Amino acid sequence: MTTAPARPAATGDLAELRALKRAGELGDAAHRVRAVLAALADPVDREAAGALLGARAARTALAESGAFTPFPLALLASSTADPVPPLLTAALLAEGVQPDTAVTGFNQWRVEILAGAPTLQDHGPAVTACLLDDTAIFEKVTDPLDADEVVARCAAFPGELAAWLDAYERHLGTLAVLNTVPLSAGRRDRYVDYATRARVEAAWQRMNAAVLDLAERPGTVVLSADAVAARAETGWAATDRMRHIAAHAYGPEFLDAYAREVARVVLARLGRAAKCLVLDLDHTLWGGVVGDDGVGALKIGGAFPGSAHSELQRLAKDLSRQGVLLAVCSKNDDAVAREAIDTHPEMLLRTGDFAAFRANWDAKPGNLADIAAELNIGTDAMVFVDDNPAERALMARQRPEVAVVDLPADPAGYARALASCGRFGQLRLTEEDRGRGAMYRARAERERLRESTGGIEDYLRELDTVVTVEAHGPLNAARIAQLFGKTNQFNLTGIRYGADELARAVADGSAGCFGVRVTDAFGDNGLAAALTLVREPDGTWLIENFVLSCRVFSRSVEDAIVGLVLRAAREAGAPAVRGRHVPTAKNARFAGFYPALGFAGQDGDFRHDLTQLAELPAWVRIGPGEGTFHAP
Repeated sequence: MTTAPARPAATGDLAELRALKRAGELGDAAHRVRAVLAALADPVDREAAGALLGARAARTALAESGAFTPFPLALLASSTADPVPPLLTAALLAEGVQPDTAVTGFNQWRVEILAGAPTLQDHGPAVTACLLDDTAIFEKVTDPLDADEVVARCAAFPGELAAWLDAYERHLGTLAVLNTVPLSAGRRDRYVDYATRARVEAAWQRMNAAVLDLAERPGTVVLSADAVAARAETGWAATDRMRHIAAHAYGPEFLDAYAREVARVVLARLGRAAKCLVLDLDHTLWGGVVGDDGVGALKIGGAFPGSAHSELQRLAKDLSRQGVLLAVCSKNDDAVAREAIDTHPEMLLRTGDFAAFRANWDAKPGNLADIAAELNIGTDAMVFVDDNPAERALMARQRPEVAVVDLPADPAGYARALASCGRFGQLRLTEEDRGRGAMYRARAERERLRESTGGIEDYLRELDTVVTVEAHGPLNAARIAQLFGKTNQFNLTGIRYGADELARAVADGSAGCFGVRVTDAFGDNGLAAALTLVREPDGTWLIENFVLSCRVFSRSVEDAIVGLVLRAAREAGAPAVRGRHVPTAKNARFAGFYPALGFAGQDGDFRHDLTQLAELPAWVRIGPGEGTFHAP
């Protein structure tokens, strides 16, 4: 996705979508559809495009293309929010996700959930967005000029929302997205004395602070209406005419920004947050061209423009501390670039902060693909930052799956442009996320060991890998859910459990859920694998899904884990263990995983009768917790 500044309406792009639809070619032009949607910046165009592509025939064509991930959504609101579903369609289709959005009646947000979600139950939304405006508060105020009543209502509202969330968890139990509630000018300005106005506003801010605190609940996201309005850059309120004619509380620019933010939540729920920030050097991380100007003449820190480049570096450093990998992709001489990074006294980043480094004269799209291969991630997990519009255009054309941040001409806005792209959002940050940079540096050390040893078995023995089984619990629940959500290559069935779904399954005994920690001679890889176990009616254990992080591939970790499951099942008296492989776009290389471990079967359904168990890999040691696998 290209994160672009606002621009005039792109009617030509809409005409192209209409032409593709008329010709019946939407399904064959999925990549072009995504590119057109990513280029649309005007909310009116985006709503029109979403409506066009959300119609039944278009939905069917896009679904049959196989290029989009289906995703059930729901939208509740306290005012008219008709533009939001098509805006969600436009935002998510641009990211390769096809939403199916169920909408309840006008201002039915409260009744729908408290009555047991009769409209939404069959739809089964994985995410439900509830867009609230100040009607939700004032509809229970009998006299809006009674400040005592308004203050009391503000104090009570967060508790009502908490009760609403309790009911939502009982009836739907998936991710809920709430928002803080802005106070409209018409409500605020009716108070003629400044003291009363200040008192009501203070109560309103306390209310919104308590609403934000609800984000501490598992399965709840709370968006700041102020932050969404800042992205819209036009404020949040609808025009007075639309407020009267259509009962709109929010303007089109706000609703578009809101839909984009909910789309980012959906991407985080799907585990599609970007993993790597790729940075240019000259005129980006610093002012000037190091090859021409020399290290000493670079503009970093101090007065503008050096301060702007330092601000970008500081943001990159903060992203790195939260698990985002950093990489360099620059047209430069490698030695000169490294000298500047490691010797300039104002540099906030050093070469050790970068997981990959490409300073050469090759085309940047190719370098980006090399970086992705080195880090064992997809190019669709990368965000590219470069001051040169020509380089950005080339990247967008040759690597459309890469998120390209359109930097403004003035470096003063570089950091803001990167921060507002929103591509690194996570539902919950884990300790493994924070330590990802150190893990990748340790990975480089492992690679050097591999290159220095005579054979693969010698390397694996010297690596001294230890796997430790951990049952699902409060300390690892977020990371286990993240593994199921983000893992694509070694994800044997493609099932993506949410944190709330896993917690319920463990609590009610319908499934056993486990994480596996992997350590070695170079450090802790963190929780790198997760699996769920279900007991079938005849006592057979079913490995419902098994995921493994790509950072521990090719080390027999997966063989050791399944070997432990087989041993635990036999010890428990189970007649067999079943495992499944459901093909996805990225897991084909593991179609033969279960047969290679002694399972018999075909068409993705395999069974091990537990009579003969292969030896566990000799170079993988089992830490405390062996035998803790169990199927409830």
